[in-house]
Amino acid sequence: MRILLAEDAALLRDGLVALLERAGHVVTAAVPTATELRAEASTLIPAGGVDLVLTDVRMPPGHGDDGLQAALEIRRKHPTIPVVVLSQYVEQQYASELLGLTAKDGQSASPTGLGYLLKDRVSKVHDFLNSLEVVRRGGIVVDPLVVTALMRRETNVVAKLSSRELEVLELVSQGETNDQISVRLHLSRGAVVKHVSAVFDKLGISEQDGNRRVLAVIAYLRAQPPAQ
Repeated sequence: MRILLAEDAALLRDGLVALLERAGHVVTAAVPTATELRAEASTLIPAGGVDLVLTDVRMPPGHGDDGLQAALEIRRKHPTIPVVVLSQYVEQQYASELLGLTAKDGQSASPTGLGYLLKDRVSKVHDFLNSLEVVRRGGIVVDPLVVTALMRRETNVVAKLSSRELEVLELVSQGETNDQISVRLHLSRGAVVKHVSAVFDKLGISEQDGNRRVLAVIAYLRAQPPAQ
C-alpha cells in the first residue's frame, strides 16, 4: 500500500520507512511535523497517492496532540482514508476521540478503517504490519493495552458483558477474526460466534447497522468517560 508517514523522531521515522518498504509498501512521504503532514495530505490524497496515513500523536509544532489533531482533520476532509495513530502512552481520551469520528460513518455498510496503536507494538513486526492491513481493509484496531485500561474504568458496558464476552471483544478490537479468536481462547468456532453475537445483542447493535464488529468496538470505546 502507499503510506503517508508522520513521526518527529528521526531514528524511528527512518526505521518505520525501512520496515514498511521491506514489507513491500511504498512510503509516499515521511515528515517530522503535523504541519507537513497536513500539507502532504492535501496534495497526495486528492491525487490518489495515499492508501493509509500513519502518524504519531505528540509532534511539532506544539509538541502536544498535534499529530492526532492533524489525523482528525485529514479524516474529516477525506473520510475514506484509513488512519493509524501511534502513541507512546495509553491515552484513553485520544483513542476515544479518534474512534469517535467513525461513529458517524459507522452506520454505513462499509466504514473505513482507523487504528490506535502503542509504539511498543512496532517491535512486533508481524502484528504491526497485520494491523495496518486490517485498518486498510476497513477494520478498527486498538492496542490491547488501551482496551485493557478502558475495561478497568468501564462500568455500564462491562456490567452487561460476561468475562468471556469481554475477552472476545478485546480480541475483536485487535482485528482478530472468529477463527483467530477460536485459536487464542481455545474455543470452538461455534462458541466464538455465539459470544460475538451476544456482544452485539448486549450493545444493541443489529444486522441493519452495517459492520457490527467495527461498531461494537466503537460503542465500547465511546462509553468511556473523558480522561481527567
